[in-house]
Amino acid sequence: MKIDFKEIIKMGAFLAAVSALAAGILAMTYIVAAPKIEENRTRAINAALAQIIPQADRFDNKDDFYIALENDREIGRVYSVAPMGYAGKIEMMVGVNDRERVAGVKIINILETPGLGLNADKPKFLDQFRGKSLSDPIEPKKDIDAITGATITSKAISKGVREALEKFSD
Repeated sequence: MKIDFKEIIKMGAFLAAVSALAAGILAMTYIVAAPKIEENRTRAINAALAQIIPQADRFDNKDDFYIALENDREIGRVYSVAPMGYAGKIEMMVGVNDRERVAGVKIINILETPGLGLNADKPKFLDQFRGKSLSDPIEPKKDIDAITGATITSKAISKGVREALEKFSD
């Protein structure tokens, strides 16, 4: 059997051209979509802030948290945390009021199992954290009702809430 090097080079050049074209299309898609993705993320964060501490009339963005203000007086802070869940990091925001208690929790991005861990985004689960402080266990099966079939997710969110409370107290 004779090896046809011209055919190999032609096929390699064709594959390189198709790969370059696909990479170019992917890059253009990213360039077009990136601003819209960032705009949607900013909108989701602003909506979450308003839900977490609704009495705030504005939020000042610091490096790793937001200060909630009402009539220029600090009434709390909102921290972004990302504990590791079952299927990846759970991006969430946790508000802590000026009495060092959880004001609210909002999940920004979660990749947990549908029907199980994804139930963590429901008010029935998240509302349990309201009013908790560092002196509370903030632990499933102690003072938090875990999501059935999603213990890892429940523990991760509890860990994220505790992390935000610890940041507030530092």
